Amino acid sequence: MQTADQISRILNSTITSYSDCDSIIREGIPWESVSSIKVELHLTDEELAGILDMNPRTLSRLRCSKKSLSTSAGDRLFRLIRIYALAREVFENKDGARDWLHKPQVGLGSRIPLDFIRTEAGAREVEDLLGRIEHGVIS
Repeated sequence: MQTADQISRILNSTITSYSDCDSIIREGIPWESVSSIKVELHLTDEELAGILDMNPRTLSRLRCSKKSLSTSAGDRLFRLIRIYALAREVFENKDGARDWLHKPQVGLGSRIPLDFIRTEAGAREVEDLLGRIEHGVIS
């Protein structure tokens, strides 16, 4: 599985396949993993809530209760983690990946990748752009 080491680190679990990820998502990604990716990507509560498709107050309650994410919110968080791990591979460091995810990209019609990945279709577009960058195709 591509980017497995980075995904394992963020989720604080051993990941060897997408089946492992599916199990973690279904069991509920713990708040510690949510907090970790929020800090690492310098996300605001509003940005993270938007990516997870939840109200910022719901996110705040989740943080206070330290509960795990629902399956649907966990799936959205996994999408973010997957894209971030891929960006780290392409840019070869976390700072470059984080900065790229926060800035408008010409290859996405000058939209911000973090906004684009709120849907699976948008995430696929971001993945395609990262692939083109990795292979030196003008993007």
